[in-house]
Amino acid sequence: MTQQTWTREDHRPVVLAGGSQFVQDQVARACAAAGVTPHFAADLAQALPLEPTVLLLGADQAAGGLPTLREVVVVGSADDETRAWAAAAHMASSRVVILPQGAGWLAEHLGRRLNPTASGAVVGFLGAAGGAGVSTFAFWCARHAAGQGTTTLLVDGHPLGGGLDLALGIEERPGVRWSDLRDLRGTLRAEQLAGALPADGRLAVLSHAAHPEGAGQPSGHGMDAAGAVLDAARGAFDLSIVDLGSAGSAAIQALVPLCDQLVLLVPSRPRSAFAVTRILEAYSSLPTTVVLRGPVLDGLDAWLVADLAGCPGPLPYLPFVRGSSVAEANGRMLDFPLPRRARKLVGSVVAGLERAG
Repeated sequence: MTQQTWTREDHRPVVLAGGSQFVQDQVARACAAAGVTPHFAADLAQALPLEPTVLLLGADQAAGGLPTLREVVVVGSADDETRAWAAAAHMASSRVVILPQGAGWLAEHLGRRLNPTASGAVVGFLGAAGGAGVSTFAFWCARHAAGQGTTTLLVDGHPLGGGLDLALGIEERPGVRWSDLRDLRGTLRAEQLAGALPADGRLAVLSHAAHPEGAGQPSGHGMDAAGAVLDAARGAFDLSIVDLGSAGSAAIQALVPLCDQLVLLVPSRPRSAFAVTRILEAYSSLPTTVVLRGPVLDGLDAWLVADLAGCPGPLPYLPFVRGSSVAEANGRMLDFPLPRRARKLVGSVVAGLERAG
């Protein structure tokens, strides 16, 4: 699939729906600092047809009918702060900015978001079904990118998955995990994030901890800070790979809108193959690379699944790799060698991500 481009004459990169005159003035100043002209809409109904790249939502606006796969920043004044946080709580893909204190962050964020060539790419890896092996595949691609000299972050998107660092064998290495970020508010500096994470060479990892403190508390997993974390990751790393798990998981609703593109791993199974079209429709706003995972069953080869998905065939094919599940279970993924065919596929997928980024 190709990168989506805008051709509509009425498209606006930044649209503010609602908001007081004070908020509008502050947004205008932040946009001027970012080198973009905002458009002001009276309400959400008028804002959405403008197809904004970034939708700013006044704290006075109800979010009913808002598409979930859209980046939203709720903006308000100090008087609106309680209402702004309440509005954001109902939207998985939202951030909150209180003005004028947050005007500098908003200007910086808009500048990075609207000029993606100046920042690192964020790529989500998604499985078409549970057990697709997407965590292992995401790691292989991250390890390959890092081995090629690309500063790379691997992000664990499974709050209930037990911790990706266990599979890598780095659970004892010091560094920040998601649960350490649960009290994060506002911005996170790129250099602060990069220096805090456990790493192996050019590969850094942000994992959930196996037994995080406060895991039983609301938001104890720390992923409420995902927006700020991935903003910082864009400045700290050339490439951030987010392990989203399987399609339909609750966690991905907050993470997908923060990604620039997706890689969809499809097991060669009937239900997975027929689900591809629906998944691509659900995430149609993002360019997506579809990869078929072996072994091939029931004649569902790289040509047939491509036809079912409406993609040019044949699909990139990841062969079954013997011993990979044992290496993951034993925490030996970092040192697990890939056979030539799998290594070639991983290299081609990473090269495609780097070209798109």
